[in-house]
Amino acid sequence: MNDESKYSTPVPRGLAGLLCYFIPFLGGLLFLFLEKESRLVRFHAVQSILLWACFTILAAILSLIPVINVILYLFVLIVWVFIMYQALMERMFELPLIGGIAMRQVSKGEDQ
Repeated sequence: MNDESKYSTPVPRGLAGLLCYFIPFLGGLLFLFLEKESRLVRFHAVQSILLWACFTILAAILSLIPVINVILYLFVLIVWVFIMYQALMERMFELPLIGGIAMRQVSKGEDQ
């Protein structure tokens, strides 16, 4: 990738990727609008927004079933920690379903 040496924000790419997930919705939106150069950070920003949107919708649907809701929250915690680690290590780990969407959104911006 040719964008590895340049980025728009003073925040290191790994830390920026982690912050995209650490601050639900806001972190992803913030770095999506601020970062114009780093494909890695933009990917994690889009994936973060999609991930938190999916988690929020699932939590709302499953909130009526307490046992399943607890399992969902444990799953969310595990995925959250895992994906933050991947972002910190500057890896573009694609989550199932939403990772491909995030990659297409980032690639679409490069084609224009």
